Amino acid sequence: MHKTHREQYIITPCRSRSRLVQSLEAFGIHIPMHASEQSLSLASRYEQRQHALTLRHQENLERIIQRALDKSDKILSITRPDQDWLEHFLELAERTAHPRMQELWARVLLLESQSPSSFSIRTLRVLALLTPYEASVLRRAKSMTAFEKRTSRHKIIIGYQQKPRFLRAFSKKTAAQANIAKCGLNYPDILALVELGILHADLIETGLLTMRRAMQLSSGSQRISVTPLEKELVLTYFRYTPIGEELCRLIPSTQNEEYWQELEQALEPKFLLQQDTY
Repeated sequence: MHKTHREQYIITPCRSRSRLVQSLEAFGIHIPMHASEQSLSLASRYEQRQHALTLRHQENLERIIQRALDKSDKILSITRPDQDWLEHFLELAERTAHPRMQELWARVLLLESQSPSSFSIRTLRVLALLTPYEASVLRRAKSMTAFEKRTSRHKIIIGYQQKPRFLRAFSKKTAAQANIAKCGLNYPDILALVELGILHADLIETGLLTMRRAMQLSSGSQRISVTPLEKELVLTYFRYTPIGEELCRLIPSTQNEEYWQELEQALEPKFLLQQDTY
C-alpha cells in the first residue's frame, strides 16, 4: 500500500509538468529537458515563439471572422467598418482563443458592420480583458437587467425606498431589496463588473415616481410595467457605465425568472409588477 501511494505521489507532479510544458509549447516555448537538446540558440528559439504566436493569432482571427460571416447572411444591411476601428478590433481580438469569447468578438464585428460606432475602442479593450468566467458573470447580470426605453438605459433593479413626508419626517425610511445573490449574482460578481468598468459602484435612485404611473421596461421577450401604488417612492438600481451599455447590447437577452419573482416579492405591496410577452 505504501509503495502505491509513493508511486502516485511521484507520477502526479510529472503529469502536471507535462501538461504545463504542453501548454507552453502551444505558444512556441520549448524548454530543453536535457543539455543535449540545446541545439538552437536563444535567438532562434525566440523567432520560433514569435512565429508560433503569429500563426496562433491568425488562426484566432480567421475563426472569429468565419463565425461572423456564417451569420452575415441573416443581416440585410452591412456597411464597411471604419478602417481605424477595424485595425483596433483585429489587434485586440487576435489573442482570443476561447470559442465562447470568439463568439462575442464575432457579434461585435457583425453589429458594428450593421451600425457603425456601436462599440468604442474603450469597450473593445474591456472585452479583450474579459475572462470566460467574467463573461458568464456579465451574462447573468444581463438576465437580471431591464431596459427602459424612455431613458434608453439598462438597469438592474434591486428594490425601493419610500421617503419620509411631513408628519413622518422623523421616522425611518421604508425600504426593501431583492436578494439577487440567491438568483445567481453575488457581491463578488458585482464587484468584478465594477472593477472592469461595466457597472457603477453605487446604487442609484430614480426620481420620485408618480403614483399609479407605470414605468415601462423590457427584458428578453417580456414587456414589464412597474407601477408605484403609494407616494414618495423611488426604485434603487445598479446602473451600467457607457462601456457596460455597449456590452449589454452585445449579450443576447434571456430572462432570469427567479430574479423577477424575487423582485416582485420585494416590491410588494408598494408596487405592482406586471409582465406580458411581445
